[in-house]
Amino acid sequence: MVGSAGNHGPVVTAADLSSAVYAAEELEETAKLLVLLHARQPRRLTVAQVDELHAVFGKS
Repeated sequence: MVGSAGNHGPVVTAADLSSAVYAAEELEETAKLLVLLHARQPRRLTVAQVDELHAVFGKS
């Protein structure tokens, strides 16, 4: 779970500390991408690309 604590930045909770740290790192990297790609037009993955990702990493 990710939330905002006003002026204190994001708050991340998880089942254990390791999972919370991982979630915080993922949030930080996603925020970096948002800043870097702000003015760019997104390109959606094709169905074939999504299928390939599911084959490699599993479907959640």
